Amino acid sequence: MRKRIALLIGSIGLVGMLTGSISAAAPSVAQSGLRFVPLVSLAPDIRPHHGEADACTTPDPVFTYAFFHCYTPADMAAAYGLDKVHKEGLTGAGQTIVIVDSFGSPTALSDLQFFSQTFGLPDPNLTIHYPCGKPKYGKKQKGIQANWAFETSLDLQWAHATAPDANLVLVAANPAETQGVQGFPCMFKGEQWAIQNYPGSVMSQSFAVTEQSFHGAGTAQVRRFDKVYQQAKANNVTVFGSSGDTGTANSDKQGRLFPYPTVNWPSSDPLVTSAGGTWLQYGWTWDPMVQAQDFWDCLNAGGDFNTCAANYLSWTDGGQTEAVWKEDWDLIATGGGRSVLFSTPDFQSGIPQSLLQGSRGLPDLSWNAAVDGGALTYTSFGGVRVGWHVVGGTSAASPQLAAVVALANQLRASLGKDSIGYLNPVLYTLPSSDFNDTVPQTFGSGAGVTTLDSNEEFGSGVPGMDTTAGYDLTTGFGSPNVPSFVADLGAAP
Repeated sequence: MRKRIALLIGSIGLVGMLTGSISAAAPSVAQSGLRFVPLVSLAPDIRPHHGEADACTTPDPVFTYAFFHCYTPADMAAAYGLDKVHKEGLTGAGQTIVIVDSFGSPTALSDLQFFSQTFGLPDPNLTIHYPCGKPKYGKKQKGIQANWAFETSLDLQWAHATAPDANLVLVAANPAETQGVQGFPCMFKGEQWAIQNYPGSVMSQSFAVTEQSFHGAGTAQVRRFDKVYQQAKANNVTVFGSSGDTGTANSDKQGRLFPYPTVNWPSSDPLVTSAGGTWLQYGWTWDPMVQAQDFWDCLNAGGDFNTCAANYLSWTDGGQTEAVWKEDWDLIATGGGRSVLFSTPDFQSGIPQSLLQGSRGLPDLSWNAAVDGGALTYTSFGGVRVGWHVVGGTSAASPQLAAVVALANQLRASLGKDSIGYLNPVLYTLPSSDFNDTVPQTFGSGAGVTTLDSNEEFGSGVPGMDTTAGYDLTTGFGSPNVPSFVADLGAAP
């Protein structure tokens, strides 16, 4: 049962927490030690059958998706109020967004330029830094390199879409450093370099490992990275981390599921702002006519995807809704829960301890991470279809939230203030009006009525956290109401 759609229909699925949890489209990776992996998920290349409506038609080169909706930068800007902030002249000018990934992509710059030209954005200003030397790419991108290349394109293109005049810095670490439990020296080295060279910047990390995966080495590993985050705090650098894409159901280094709720690090570090996921439905509304179990039963009985999805991924036109991110058709959901590595930090002292139970709670806030309603991303590296893809995951949330903070930093600079820097203590003082609170939402009709009210991964058997009014352990405070959020960050001491 617990197979992702990628394994059934051959799309590239990139949601795993640790080494080895990549799709059948990519070769397996030796399971020796810990490995950061990208938290990004792709819509499968499912075209409409004859007579079916398409949910997404991409720009040139045109590709149509049967069930999966997609968003342009203009769509996302309108949905979150970014368009209002951009019209006020807040576009990230003078600010720097640091994107930290492994490998990077051999076509990172050209793909970013194509994305910008397609959507009428300013020419990007991109600096690429390889802390341990430039990785070598084969004739065709395969496996983990292709996963990271997708991650890199998503991060750069949507940070640019959100803060189009900000400078972008890509730190592309050679991931050989992630094997074993001695540490992650290239990632350390790259982040330290960025913090030292770009004080006042905003950093996005779209990768994770399950906290319990460290076992006895956890304390030493965390302390090493914690020093980097302390340096970020001292240099006024805001650090974001993605909360995860499989709800509370995360794996160990052999890919075995922990049978109890877990969360992911480095998102769980109190010095990092944890980015969770919502399901933004903008201009359409999910309208399932059957339950998720019916969809899976259909697939497991040998039905083709279009037939099985027709009554489950059905939709109606119109509306705008933002629910907790939980897409049972692909066993994906926002990460969130209670840390076992960190106790409740001071900035969360106002959150009921009956919820936190003495632990650091995550995420802190969220952004759209859905695949059905994902971000259009262009790629041209080898090994996968060249063109536009619909991409989601909390990997999409982290760089866009980082870019929103860059907008606030531009406002602060205009007022003669320093960058906001360490965000969490300020974030927890903002008024509720600065957020779009995520509460339980009910969709569908008849036998398909479905309420999204937790981040439990379907079929995992691992209990999820409840989505409630106010702060919760699935979406934090919810997504930013960008105009007021940016204004209040700009005005903060």
